[in-house]
Amino acid sequence: MSCSCSANKRIAIFELKLLDLGMFRIFFALVLFVFTTNAWSQEKLGTSFFRDLCNTAADSGSVIIKQDSRIEELVGIHIEANKRSVGIDGFRIQLYLGSNNSAKREASHIKGKLLSLFPDEKPYVMYEAPFWRVQVGDFRSKSESLALYRKLKREFPSCYPVPVNNIMLLDLE
Repeated sequence: MSCSCSANKRIAIFELKLLDLGMFRIFFALVLFVFTTNAWSQEKLGTSFFRDLCNTAADSGSVIIKQDSRIEELVGIHIEANKRSVGIDGFRIQLYLGSNNSAKREASHIKGKLLSLFPDEKPYVMYEAPFWRVQVGDFRSKSESLALYRKLKREFPSCYPVPVNNIMLLDLE
């Protein structure tokens, strides 16, 4: 009787190993599929961009592009990164930056002062450990931000333009 129990245990262990091996194969195939699809889509994006550039209407000239094929792959990667991006690079005016115990209260006070003096401006109060920041404006370039900077400088002498990378196109002034 003990032999049959021992044999049953061996069979059960063998079946588990086969099941684990089958699950491993399925998991490996799934991972391989995802990576292959991702690489193919990046290459396809870059290729389609250059193909569209070269395709011309019947009544226009033609464009011939001679380049390393890896450039198409890099353009595809760049296009994908832009699709994942939340906003664009730009500038805001930073009114406050603090990390002390009363920084949150000070940031709220600066926001209130800004809204009372400049009700048309949209302030951004942000917390990125350990700093509280108050920023205002949405500009594409530093030079565009300077007009607002000059107005704010009178009331907020320590303000300055800062680069940011999360400006939404709809918010641009």
